[in-house]
Amino acid sequence: MTQKQRSLIALGIVALLVAGAAAVNRLTAKSPSAWTAERTSLAAKADLALCPNPAATTAVPHGLPAFTFPCLGHGPSVNLGQLRGPLVVNIWAGTCPPCRLEAPLVQQFYAAAAGRVGVLGVVDGAYPAEDVDDALDAARGLRLHYPSVFDASGKLVSWSKSGGIPATVLIDASGKVAYVERGQLKSGQLSHLVRQYLGVSVDA
Repeated sequence: MTQKQRSLIALGIVALLVAGAAAVNRLTAKSPSAWTAERTSLAAKADLALCPNPAATTAVPHGLPAFTFPCLGHGPSVNLGQLRGPLVVNIWAGTCPPCRLEAPLVQQFYAAAAGRVGVLGVVDGAYPAEDVDDALDAARGLRLHYPSVFDASGKLVSWSKSGGIPATVLIDASGKVAYVERGQLKSGQLSHLVRQYLGVSVDA
C-alpha cells in the first residue's frame, strides 16, 4: 500500500467519524430526553408550568389523536388523546417567526383564563432547525409559562392538515375537537374563538 493510499484511507475514516458525530449531535439536539446541563439551565430559566396529567385514560371519537409527547420543561409525557377541555392546543416552534409573534397573545390568554380554560403548547420539532433548546430559549425570551410538549417528528401538524405552523386546536369538555385555526392568531382572536366554540368568556 502506497503512502497516498494510506492517506486517502485515513481521510475517509476521519470523514466518517465527523459525519457520525454530526448525526449524533443532530439526534441529541432533537431528543427531549437528552438533558444536558445547558438544557437543564434553559428549562429552569423558561419556568414552564408542569405538563398536564390527564385523568382520562382513553381517547374519544373526533378528539385529538393518541400521540404521546414528552414534556418540554418538567412533568409527565402527555397522551393528547386523553386530554379534555375546555383546552387550547397551540402548535408552535421557537424558530418560527409567526409563532413568535402570536406566542405573547397565547401567554396573555393563558394568564387570563387560569382555572377556566387550559393551554398546552405542542412544539413542532420537524420545523426547520427547531430543537428542544430553541423552544426553551424562545419560551424564556418571550416569557411564556404555559406548558408545552415536544413533537419531534411533527405528527400533530400533519394531523391538523394546517399546511404549516402556527396552528391552534380548541378542545371541548368532552375531549372533541371543536375548531382548528390554521395560521397566526391576531390580537383578541383567541378569546373570540374560545367564546364561540367552547362557550367560555375570557377577557384577554
